[in-house]
Amino acid sequence: MLTQLNDFFDIVEKMRAVDTAGLEPMAHPMAVDQDVVLRLRDDMVSEPNQREANQRSAPAVERGLFLVPRVIE
Repeated sequence: MLTQLNDFFDIVEKMRAVDTAGLEPMAHPMAVDQDVVLRLRDDMVSEPNQREANQRSAPAVERGLFLVPRVIE
């Protein structure tokens, strides 16, 4: 396992050594060779709203939101 971890960190170091200054980030790895058209599905509601049923077992709910104890002051 230690050998595999060291191999991984060796790869990371090699990647860090590459000068990428002035290079634009790619939106997709295939964008170098071709224009990439993403196939997106239509944004449609596929499930019924079951908020009330899901919140019935919650210890505290207010105006449709779950209430949780404060953990950060």
